[in-house]
Amino acid sequence: MSIRTAAFPMGVLVLLIVGAGCHHIAPRPLAPEASAAALQSRTLDDPGLRAFLASVPEGAPDEWPLRHWDLDRLTLAALYFHPTLDVARAHAAAVQAGKETAAMRPNPTLGISPQLSANPMGAVSPWLTMVSVDWQIETAGKRADRMARADADAAAAREAALTAAWNVRHELAASVIALAAVDRQDALLRTELATEERLVALLEGRLHEGAASAADVAPARLGLLQVANDLADMRARRAEAMARVAAAIAVPTAALDDVALPSSLDPAEEEALVGLEQSAARRRAMLERADVRQGLAEYAASEAALRLELARQYPDVRLGPTYEFDQGQNKWGVSLTVDVPLLNRNDGPIAEAAATRDEVAARFLATQAGALAEVEQVLARRDGALVRRETVRRMARDRARNLQRTRDALALGALDRVAELAAEVEHLRAERAAVDGDSAVALACVDLEATLQGSLRGAALDRPRGVDVARGASEGTR
Repeated sequence: MSIRTAAFPMGVLVLLIVGAGCHHIAPRPLAPEASAAALQSRTLDDPGLRAFLASVPEGAPDEWPLRHWDLDRLTLAALYFHPTLDVARAHAAAVQAGKETAAMRPNPTLGISPQLSANPMGAVSPWLTMVSVDWQIETAGKRADRMARADADAAAAREAALTAAWNVRHELAASVIALAAVDRQDALLRTELATEERLVALLEGRLHEGAASAADVAPARLGLLQVANDLADMRARRAEAMARVAAAIAVPTAALDDVALPSSLDPAEEEALVGLEQSAARRRAMLERADVRQGLAEYAASEAALRLELARQYPDVRLGPTYEFDQGQNKWGVSLTVDVPLLNRNDGPIAEAAATRDEVAARFLATQAGALAEVEQVLARRDGALVRRETVRRMARDRARNLQRTRDALALGALDRVAELAAEVEHLRAERAAVDGDSAVALACVDLEATLQGSLRGAALDRPRGVDVARGASEGTR
């Protein structure tokens, strides 16, 4: 038997095995021009968005395209479009893929060592060759520890994606409520401006007739100028608020031109957040938030990493059959290889893993402390906003009653038109203060909702990947 006869079939077998196990993934270059065009052409009529909404029971639209969007469906649109969520999903998918890596078993190795004897004895073949198969056997549960660490890392990445989703929801809800408050203020200011104009016209007429002095007209003129300035400022603020809403959804501002946006949180949700007790809020913030659960998953990963390093104190065993062609003789045997832990017993990596676990534990406690501080600040802001809202509402009711009394007196001839217009201006200003009070409470509830990070109703984090390069191209072919 020659060396060529022994080695050729084995070489062919190795090539076939290696070739059969190869994966092929198609290249997918980025196209900045195409992604820029896709971003600028996004609309809420997107067919992919419709399919995404239909996949969620709470968000399934009865008609399409939608013209009236509630906050839950608008949140789903933001979760569909927002690039921050794409990054979080991609990271979670990458970490999830690590579970497959952790579960893999070591491949056996094949060794071939041909030799040629320079002075063979007699007619004996001058060729020698050894073929060995080295099969690594992991000991001390290393594979299970790797898989446990990968599972914990995947859970942490999933919670990080939830945190990113809550950040998107919070930004969207706050922007929507701010926009709604601006719209209400704008409507009241336009009415107030018309009232101030009538009041100034009436006083100027009296001034012209000699029935009033310049000192009587000056305050009304100043009030008119202030309202006109406030109205111009409010219209500029509306454009900014609309841009913030569009940015929170990750669509161009023009995509919101023909749709009706929500004006507040769902009344039932706001009522629940207003009535939430402080003890329950603290408990939820410190135990149920996504970042707290992420910290727990990270700690579990550090525990598994420490167990893995401890297991590496114990050497793996490499076992396999051997064949040797020795100048015409066929020799069979078994090889056994074990690392001898004489110079180190993995002490350094064990110490690093233990220190990392302590660091992760400290970071978890810091996360809980931060959640407690945040929820207490938000609760204080909510309670203060409730007090303020009740105060301005009481003032608005008082000014409404005063306006009605003034109109009744005007009907009886006891007061004139100037008094009625002045009372109407006071009432409108009180209503604007009430709008600010309502908005402050709603924003505090939005902050509390984001701080507690409850369930995103119907807001699935996993959505089908489309071919839109601005949202992420379809997955490559394996």
